[in-house]
Amino acid sequence: MVNEPEETSGRYKEVASRVREWLEIHKGEHFDLDLISRQLNLGTAEARKYAAIELSRKVQQGILEKVSNRYIYIDSSYKVIDWLNASVESFDVKFPYGIEDQTKFGFDGSALISPGDIIVIAGQSNAGKTLFCLNLLWENMDNYPCTLMGNEYAPGKFKRRVFRMKWRSPVNVDGQPKFELIERFNRWQDIIRPNNINIIDWINITDNFYQIGGIIEAIKGKLERGIAVISLQKSGENPHGRGGTFSVDMTSLYLSMDFNRLTVIKSKEWERYNPNRKTYGFEIVNQGTQFQNIRAIKKCYRCKGNGFNNQGKCDECGGTGWIDDPKDDSCEMITQEYKEAQDE
Repeated sequence: MVNEPEETSGRYKEVASRVREWLEIHKGEHFDLDLISRQLNLGTAEARKYAAIELSRKVQQGILEKVSNRYIYIDSSYKVIDWLNASVESFDVKFPYGIEDQTKFGFDGSALISPGDIIVIAGQSNAGKTLFCLNLLWENMDNYPCTLMGNEYAPGKFKRRVFRMKWRSPVNVDGQPKFELIERFNRWQDIIRPNNINIIDWINITDNFYQIGGIIEAIKGKLERGIAVISLQKSGENPHGRGGTFSVDMTSLYLSMDFNRLTVIKSKEWERYNPNRKTYGFEIVNQGTQFQNIRAIKKCYRCKGNGFNNQGKCDECGGTGWIDDPKDDSCEMITQEYKEAQDE
């Protein structure tokens, strides 16, 4: 039981009040007595004692939890989910495809996306992340309100690039852009449009990579009927973006892009065809504005995906480590369905 301080002690009341005020603006944080004492400038042993007593009171009241010498704010709030009256309709997002040859990624039409979902594209530098983001924007801007957030979109450079994407106009009949373009470098959750397709190209984290999980969770928390598509940088053959598996946890669809190939790391919900761990090859054409020759691929059986064997560069795969997968007809199936729909 905590020792009761003298109720008439003005100094105790002052310290206790400041502690309570500090707690109100630091909900959800972990801290210890040293931290709160420094931030409140409690330099005397008496002041620290009173702060410790007030923190102990909060533990007894069920407001704080103490683990070792650290305090954790207990969040007892919750939201009841009305699942019974929820819509089961998926979010009909249209994915990039080969504009000229009409080839499609095998996950298109099988990976299900719902309102409030997160899609992540993790890719090496210059592997096609921005191409994927812009093509996804182009395929959806006539059907959904879209917001594109970027940190490398100089106005003139952006205009030159998108005006090469001639298969669809980015301007409506009133002469205004069909989408919103925003420059943003941090705290993307603060400007998320809850009911839009929010495309963030890209989130740059230079250290404390584990924080990406909290960033994605904060973005997801702002979504209502919309979705977010997030581009992340990744290194080499690592399948995950910076932050590793922390960047995967809150996603419904996680795509990993390397040069001329894309792998589905995670498709949380799917129908007809399971795209998880499937890899697709592609080419980038027309000044970096379009995909082409999208097809299912697999690791080369002769070099085991290394691209080289005892004789040097593998002749079977041309040194890429990958060959076409004739047993996976998902791309052909989705492509044929799309062509038939276009002919109707």
